[in-house]
Amino acid sequence: MPPSWSQHGSTGTARHYAPSAWNPAKSCLRQHENRAVIVEVTRVAQVTNPTRKGGCSMPPSPLTTSSPPLKVADRVASGPSSEVRQIFQTALKRTGIISFANGSPYLGELPFHQLADDAHRIVTEFGSTALQYGASNGIPELRRHIVDLMAIEGVAADPEQVIVTAGSQQALGFAAHATINPGDVVFAESPSYAGAMAVFAAYEAEIVHVPGDRDGLIPAEFECLVRVAWAAGKLPRMLYTVPNFQNPGGMNLSAERRILLGRICQEQGLLLFEDNPYGLLGFDGATMRAIQPDAPDITFYFGSFSKMFAPGLRLGWLLAPEALHQPLTDIAQTAALNPSVFNQLLLTAYLDGPSWRDTLARYRGLYRAKLEALVGALTEHMPAGTTWDLPAGGFYLWVTVPQGIDTHELVHEAIERGVAYVPGTAIYTNGAGRSELRLSFCLPSVEEIRDGAAILGRLFSEALA
Repeated sequence: MPPSWSQHGSTGTARHYAPSAWNPAKSCLRQHENRAVIVEVTRVAQVTNPTRKGGCSMPPSPLTTSSPPLKVADRVASGPSSEVRQIFQTALKRTGIISFANGSPYLGELPFHQLADDAHRIVTEFGSTALQYGASNGIPELRRHIVDLMAIEGVAADPEQVIVTAGSQQALGFAAHATINPGDVVFAESPSYAGAMAVFAAYEAEIVHVPGDRDGLIPAEFECLVRVAWAAGKLPRMLYTVPNFQNPGGMNLSAERRILLGRICQEQGLLLFEDNPYGLLGFDGATMRAIQPDAPDITFYFGSFSKMFAPGLRLGWLLAPEALHQPLTDIAQTAALNPSVFNQLLLTAYLDGPSWRDTLARYRGLYRAKLEALVGALTEHMPAGTTWDLPAGGFYLWVTVPQGIDTHELVHEAIERGVAYVPGTAIYTNGAGRSELRLSFCLPSVEEIRDGAAILGRLFSEALA
């Protein structure tokens, strides 16, 4: 029986539905002894191929004549491919690769024995809860910890306002699903996080990059571009920003600009997506006030445990404007039912103790040392004219090489020589970035960083010869 028809036994009341595009007078259905049965099809087109004996004649399906049945949706077919993902997949096929491409944390400082003990205790004492379905917005114990973490950056929230997700990438997807219509204009830093750009492109947004400098996105440039969009008959929908140690540029949005950007969004009727996976990873331990407290009615705040703890747990969160909290909770339930209860309990146990603060402090010092090693090696080996701005935290160094070096064309040769990086073309949505590259310094060892920088230096110098 086709899935759009329902029949509850031979003696019960039958329910039957005809597709709305059909003329009910020409339906395949009629009532007979309280059962829905196929009795006749009125021809709607000349059919030359008869069906099997006892069946009914039908015109050919348009799927069999006009397009393959496994064709993907137009929004998927027209969406951008992920150059970053392709680089990862290529690099994974090689052993001994030094990867500056992965935005992955170093996990060697985590208290694995403590985590193993916590996992054992959770399963033995709370197994029937840990391995069961849970609340769509996450367990309350973890949401309380999240509220405490956001308070460090000035965000005041109630645990009931927090939606726990499978990483901040999923949270971005939920928020985009709730807010973006095809053709809406999304503004983002130049350059900006490629994963977010892919989400916005999937919802058929028009992405406009806003210029920035060492203090982050420039408010005057942003306001000008918004006005241009309005004048062109476009619908400016939102600003997306990574204000702390931005991916990929590493820049930190100044306190003054945070206030200005929130104000411009409010005045121009835009939403603001504040993506903050790196806020607690400043090398000096200092934090900056978030944008959300000054514009709570329009700001979606995204957080993640992937960079500050472990990406394998796939846990992040979303704090949305109050008016959209319930629709987003419904979207989360529809898309994923709930985040892993076991993973949430394991993370909660980790955050219950004091060791996470000490671990985070060790990571700050370790990442600072790795960045210093990278900068020293680049200074020694890269061709003259190579530039970068030193980040004060986070995972990334954004490098600009001299004209004549095409980082896009050279990425596969670099992999052949044992080093992976992300070319600028994988970051921008308009084909720009051929003289730029992103280097992630957190995962490789100091020795690997020095060796990898030397390989890149030789490769790029040869390209100029």
